[in-house]
Amino acid sequence: MKIAISGSIGSGKSEVCRYLKELGYAVFDCDEENRKLLEENEDGYLKVKEVFPDCFDDGKLDKKKLSAIVFSDEDEKKKLEGIMHPLILERLNKREEDPLFAEVPLLFEAGWDVCFDHNILVVSDLDILLFRLEERGLNREEAIERLNAQMPVSEKIKRADKIIYNNGSLEDLHQLIDQCLNELL
Repeated sequence: MKIAISGSIGSGKSEVCRYLKELGYAVFDCDEENRKLLEENEDGYLKVKEVFPDCFDDGKLDKKKLSAIVFSDEDEKKKLEGIMHPLILERLNKREEDPLFAEVPLLFEAGWDVCFDHNILVVSDLDILLFRLEERGLNREEAIERLNAQMPVSEKIKRADKIIYNNGSLEDLHQLIDQCLNELL
């Protein structure tokens, strides 16, 4: 069984996955795979270098430059996703653990919800999301830009199998995860 964990940036999906790992479950992290694929001479790196050559300085990928381009231009974002998403999905499909949880930030945007048996959406109130993103070093404008680049939460809620509202404490979140696991497994 494959179960996707998704949610807006800052919603707490990484904490959900950290807790699942702590419980002994296998977790595939799409962002981590993306990072690995962008390491020098990996498939993603080589393909991105062909399409976005201005984002490389002395052979090194300037991720801030690439982010600035793709978060400000939808066509450029689609180009990058067209490179990276198939490579990540290929790696995900090679995994055989059961159950396998996968942290998929753009689950619905990428149309990957059909690749999973179930999905769990992690949701937080906007003020909490903005606070968390500012804690990560983004200014309010950058945080809002990133949130606006994703599908609206209201649309994700309509497509979610399970929803975890992460507006409380870490202990509250863990209890909600436990409850969700009891219902799914």
